[in-house]
Amino acid sequence: MKKTLKIAMAATLCTAPALADSPYVANTMRNMENPLYLPSSGELYTKVGFGVMYKVTDSNDAQKKLFHDGEVEFPIWRPSLELGYGITDRWTVHGQMGYTHNDDADRYGFHLGRIGTTYRILSEDFIWDVYGDFHLGGISKMKGSLENKPLGLTFVYDNFSNGRWGYHVGTKIGKVWDRWTTSAFVELLRTWGNHNNEIDVSKSGLTAAGVPNKISVDLKSTTEYDFGGNAFYQVNDRWSFGIGLKYTYHAENGLKGIHTKVNYVSAGAEAMVKSKLAEYKHMHDEFSEFAQSFTVAYQASDSMQVAAFFENTLDDGQHLSASTTDFKAEMGVRLNVVF
Repeated sequence: MKKTLKIAMAATLCTAPALADSPYVANTMRNMENPLYLPSSGELYTKVGFGVMYKVTDSNDAQKKLFHDGEVEFPIWRPSLELGYGITDRWTVHGQMGYTHNDDADRYGFHLGRIGTTYRILSEDFIWDVYGDFHLGGISKMKGSLENKPLGLTFVYDNFSNGRWGYHVGTKIGKVWDRWTTSAFVELLRTWGNHNNEIDVSKSGLTAAGVPNKISVDLKSTTEYDFGGNAFYQVNDRWSFGIGLKYTYHAENGLKGIHTKVNYVSAGAEAMVKSKLAEYKHMHDEFSEFAQSFTVAYQASDSMQVAAFFENTLDDGQHLSASTTDFKAEMGVRLNVVF
C-alpha cells in the first residue's frame, strides 16, 4: 500500500507541473505584451510607443460653439513611455508617460502620467495582482481659455492635463492555458481638487469687471473608474497576438470659485462675474469610453520585441464634453526591451 501511494505521489509530482513546464507557457509569461507580464527580480524593462490617431469630432454643443463639430483631426501624434523594474519576482515598480500633439485642435500636452507598484499575490494556478499608482495630472497645469463666442461663453482647452494629483488603485486576475492567457481588471482613480491651472479670460469680457487677463480657479475632486479584459495567444516562439476590451468612466469637472485675488471695479461687477462663473459649477463634460484593441507582436531576440497595435474607441458624454467623438481610432508601434 505504501509503495502504491509513493508511486501515485511521484506520478502526481511529475504530471502537475507539465503545463507550467510547457515551452509555450514559459514564452507566454515572458512576453512583454502579455497582460500578466511582470519582470523577474533585477530586470528592467522599457516600452516605447508611437501612435497616430484619427478623429472626427462630436456634433455636440461644445464643438458647435467652436464651429468645429464633425471636423476631422488628423494626424494626432501620441508618443508614450513605460518603465518597470522587478524588485522581486512578485513585486514590481513602474511608471508611464504619454503625450498628445493635436495641431487641428491646437491642443498639446501630457495625457498620461502615473508611477507606482504591483504585487503578485497569487502566481500558481490563477494569477492575482494588486497595484497602486500616483496620478501625475498635477505635474503640469491645466491650461485653457474662456472666450466669448457667437453662441455664448465657451471654455477652450489648451492641453490635456487636468492639473490634479491623485491615485489609482486596482486589481487584476488571470490564468494561462498553454498558449492562451486571459485576464480581467478593475481600477479606481481619485483626484484631489486644487487650483493648479491657468485660465486666459482676456477674450471673455470679464476683464472690464477688474478680473486679470489670466486667473486660476479652484476645481472639485473627482472619482473615476475603468474595467476590462484581455485575451492573449502565443502562436510560437516569435509571434503572438492579443485583444482587449476596456470601459472608462470620466467624471464631470466642476468649478468651486476663483482662486486668484480680484480687485473688482464695483459690487455689481463682482456679482456679474460670480454669476457667470457659477455656470461652470457643473461643466457638463462627463463622458464614457469603450475601447477595443488588437496587438500583434514579434520577438526579435530574447530581450527585444516589436509590437503593432490598433485601438478603436466608442464614447458618449454630456453636451459640453470636449472629448467625445463621432469616430476615434489609433494605430502605432511599440518597441519593448528587457535588460
